Amino acid sequence: MESKKHYKLYKSGKKWKTLAITAAVAVAGVVSLNNVTANADVTSSAVATVAVAQTSSASSVVLESSTSAVATSSTSEASAAASSAVVSSSASSSVTSATSSVVDAASASTVASSADTAATSATSSSEVSVTSASSEVSTVSDSSSVATSTTSLTSQSTESATSDSADSSATSTQDSSVTSAEVVTREVAAVATSSTKNGWVSGNGTYTYYTNGKVASGENYSYLPSISGTGYNWYLVKDGVALSGVQKWYGSYYYFDPTTYLKLDHQDYVKSQWGLWYMVGSDGIVQSGVQKWYGKYYYFDPVTYLKLDHQDYVKSQWGDWYMVGSDGIVQSGLVQWYGHYYYFNPVTYLKATNTTFSYNGISLTADNTGIITGTTTSSQFLLKIYQATLDGWKEYGVLPSVTAAQAILESGWGQSALATEANNLFGIKGSYNGQYVIMSTAEYGSGGYYYVNAEFRKYPSFYESVVDHGYFLYSNSRYSNLLHQTSYATVTSLLQSDGYATSPTYASSLNNVITTYGLQSWDTAAGV
Repeated sequence: MESKKHYKLYKSGKKWKTLAITAAVAVAGVVSLNNVTANADVTSSAVATVAVAQTSSASSVVLESSTSAVATSSTSEASAAASSAVVSSSASSSVTSATSSVVDAASASTVASSADTAATSATSSSEVSVTSASSEVSTVSDSSSVATSTTSLTSQSTESATSDSADSSATSTQDSSVTSAEVVTREVAAVATSSTKNGWVSGNGTYTYYTNGKVASGENYSYLPSISGTGYNWYLVKDGVALSGVQKWYGSYYYFDPTTYLKLDHQDYVKSQWGLWYMVGSDGIVQSGVQKWYGKYYYFDPVTYLKLDHQDYVKSQWGDWYMVGSDGIVQSGLVQWYGHYYYFNPVTYLKATNTTFSYNGISLTADNTGIITGTTTSSQFLLKIYQATLDGWKEYGVLPSVTAAQAILESGWGQSALATEANNLFGIKGSYNGQYVIMSTAEYGSGGYYYVNAEFRKYPSFYESVVDHGYFLYSNSRYSNLLHQTSYATVTSLLQSDGYATSPTYASSLNNVITTYGLQSWDTAAGV
């Protein structure tokens, strides 16, 4: 009897313990899920479950617990469905937390069940009600396990939904990014295309030709759109840059205008980019050899292409030989070269050989080498002083015809003692480079002529004597009025009035010699 009493009290306590555990499991599951969503249906279901658990009998607790588990599972599914649209890590964390709470509750039920079983064994009771009670507790434990499993599935479903949502969001973002990238790429390509260089581009004083932003490498003579913008023209281009000035191309030198960059299409004497002058033909090629320019022939060195700047006897591009002066001009007429005279035809500019002719009043002959000599004594004298008289005009401005006439009168055609001993043609006293001779000379005074010994300049040749005569007049201020005069009659008159000679007929005597031998042609030869 006493045992039954204790058993009933135990059974009653057992029922309340079971009810409390079941209620705790249900509430823990519902509260955890309620944190995930704000679903009103879940809250109502949880409240209903607790109410039933508090008012039901021991046998109905198992059913209600199962119902609660099912309700919890349904609620979890509904919550998972609602949460599938949420792509946040906090939602996933909340579901995981709810799952953990349900598992803890199930574990507690299992411990309680083990304790009940131990108590039942201790009483050695065989009543079916005890077994039933343990069975009920086990059922609750199973229900809890089902709830745990269901919650776990719910968590997986939620995680899957979260993952799907994230994938969907990532895919959407990726698609959006790809679309944006394509748009940016097209825009960049459009900008790049619009800014790509094409045609001639000016910069740093040069023009560069571009094709789709690139320049052709190397040096090329290319037919391109004109820099001026009209039509096409040929340009010499190196690495895209148009060249100007003197440029070498396939073994020849060409000249390209520094303004138009076009090859010169007419003959011209032009200044290069480095300051030197060149003759350019109508084909734009820099010329060498003998070239005609403004009525005169010039010689351009075939190596340097520069105009010759010194006297030389040169071979032309066609094989003939020409005499070229220090001004680069091909010479004609009587020319002195290495101590000899040569004659170059004024039409052909070629050297005369094996012929006799008259030139500027001088009777001359040319041998087989072209060396010129005078055919008479007077011609030979005139030939010796000819070049010197021309140089005297160039250096000092003394007219050639007058100088020649003075030399003839004062030296007796170069036959006087002073001329033969000292090459002194004009009787100039003193010394020349320290050289002199002492000669007896007649002086005119109040009592008439008388003779004295005096020093006279001694020269290496007639040439130095003639040139020094020009210097003598140039350096004495009383003769400055006759320098660079172009009329021989004026010069002879001034010589007399300036006191050069004491003879009252000095001027007329000079004029007579000039006209007799045609010496005025020497003035013409000098360019007067």
